[in-house]
Amino acid sequence: MSWGTYYKYDGYLLRISKNELDDKVDECDETIRRIFREIIAYMAMTPPLYAKDCEGEEYPWVEHIANQARQYQEELEEAIALRARLQDCLETLHEHPEDVTEG
Repeated sequence: MSWGTYYKYDGYLLRISKNELDDKVDECDETIRRIFREIIAYMAMTPPLYAKDCEGEEYPWVEHIANQARQYQEELEEAIALRARLQDCLETLHEHPEDVTEG
């Protein structure tokens, strides 16, 4: 016999209607796929010594990669967390539609 923790989650998805749930899941999936494609592209390239900022100033490539990795981590965490909340809402919508309201 297995065991686990049951919980009830009362969530709120800001500015997302019930009709948009599937599309928003797809957007999260595409964001996650895009980030992985970009990471693979960085891994496959021969790195230059320097990167340029928006003003044309050069700075070390390793600093650029570190900043890019931080940005990817933040984007991934946000997309994955939102996707999980959307999936929870979709599951509730299918199992207990009366528990999903807009307002």
